[in-house]
Amino acid sequence: MNSQSIELDRIKEDLPLPKIVRKSFRVPVEDEKNIWVRINDTRYSLYDICLMGMGITVKDSLPFFMDQDLLNCEFHYFDITVKDLHGRIIHVSVTLDQGWKYGIQWTGLDKDSSDQLSAIVNKLKTQLMEDHQNSLNDI
Repeated sequence: MNSQSIELDRIKEDLPLPKIVRKSFRVPVEDEKNIWVRINDTRYSLYDICLMGMGITVKDSLPFFMDQDLLNCEFHYFDITVKDLHGRIIHVSVTLDQGWKYGIQWTGLDKDSSDQLSAIVNKLKTQLMEDHQNSLNDI
């Protein structure tokens, strides 16, 4: 045989990809009547919540900007109110219906507020998992 041997060329090592991993589970929120947040005396609906923050939806023009500090916010979950929350806008995007989505990260949480938020998020997560399991059982 007169064919050349096939040799494998060395491949340059790929650049490492950044590790993008969520640090906490985000729970979708659909109950606008009983679960909401008050920021600057305005009530906002949540689209999700996690241990360290929440996402809100806004139909109006841009009321917030990236890295904006939010002071003295209140989170309402049925008859529970977590007051004196401070946060920062860490995400801004437009929705399909031309509203806005904002991601808020809580900063400087005290132990009581952190414990209250953790209990609420865990309760919502448990409910979500139970609802999902029940819907699978109905199939």
